[in-house]
Amino acid sequence: MQVNQQEIDAVEAKLNGQHGLKAALAVAFWSVPILVLWYWLYLYDDRFAPIMLALSGAAIGIVVRFYGRGYQLSFAVMAFMAHLAVVVAAFMFGLSLGEGQSVRAFILVGLYGVGAWSAAYIGRLSIPFEQHRAFYVLTEEAPHDSSRRLRNRWFITTPLALAGCCLTLTVSLFALTGFEIFRATQSHHESRMAEREAFEARAIEVTSAHLDTLPTDEAMRHAFAFFAGQLPNKSGNRYTHYPKSDYKAKRVLSYLSEERGNVRAKFILGRLTYNENGLSLIQQAADEGDIYAKIHVASEFGCYGEPDKAKQLLNMLAKTTIDKSALDEIYSVLSVGFEQVCAEYRIPDFAQMYIR
Repeated sequence: MQVNQQEIDAVEAKLNGQHGLKAALAVAFWSVPILVLWYWLYLYDDRFAPIMLALSGAAIGIVVRFYGRGYQLSFAVMAFMAHLAVVVAAFMFGLSLGEGQSVRAFILVGLYGVGAWSAAYIGRLSIPFEQHRAFYVLTEEAPHDSSRRLRNRWFITTPLALAGCCLTLTVSLFALTGFEIFRATQSHHESRMAEREAFEARAIEVTSAHLDTLPTDEAMRHAFAFFAGQLPNKSGNRYTHYPKSDYKAKRVLSYLSEERGNVRAKFILGRLTYNENGLSLIQQAADEGDIYAKIHVASEFGCYGEPDKAKQLLNMLAKTTIDKSALDEIYSVLSVGFEQVCAEYRIPDFAQMYIR
């Protein structure tokens, strides 16, 4: 077969330029950015996930083609195996399908087939038609020297590429897992912060200007909610979680007692500040006619060694009040005993019955 020497030299240079070892190392390295790109596209829009089965094959083929400059079948096999490793890694990390997507198996197989074919086809260079004769002379009649070099031996380059991809992709999966954990933690933290902000937004402002706009019973419900952490509805049989704040509870009660002259608020404020000279507020509320304040003042005699007088006063109150909750409170004090009741008085308390 007559072949122009110039063509022989051109093909010879191309064959000598093959570098399977470089392609193996390059594909092991570049498989990481390809997997990261797959992951990034998945986060950006998970509909890209199945498409990457094909696109990743083309990317792998380009890497092998650029760094290997190979014409041997081993370069196509190398690209095919590297693409398979990337696909397996993506499946292991759950990048094959988008969230909630349902794709038929034959479509996934088809996309993978396109990717595998692209990797193999692009990864191996082809000789231009006009150089076919020279290529035949140099490779078909006898193996070319370039195919005997260790850097182009398939049993070295292909396993090296596959092992390198497995190693780098494993490290990448660990890194992506760590990043996913970080994202989940960050998302959970942001969610908790948003929930907390929404929760805090339930609380009313305790400025006088805002409290002026609220009916007394509404303000009392919010004062109770600040103390108990639960906001009762108007009927008192359902509750909503509410931000706790002893300061704001006292602020609302102080406003109601000072600005509106509400004796019940004055009594409750006295209970909350009992250990801070709150007894004087309770006495004032009792003098102004609050039944719970009167019960408290009567019980105080039992706390200071006069149980008979305390019982006498409580029994008198029981005969003169028609408030069922107040009657229950009187009978509770009489049945429990003053020692326990007096100990409870030292603990700030805001019973819901005070606002019913």
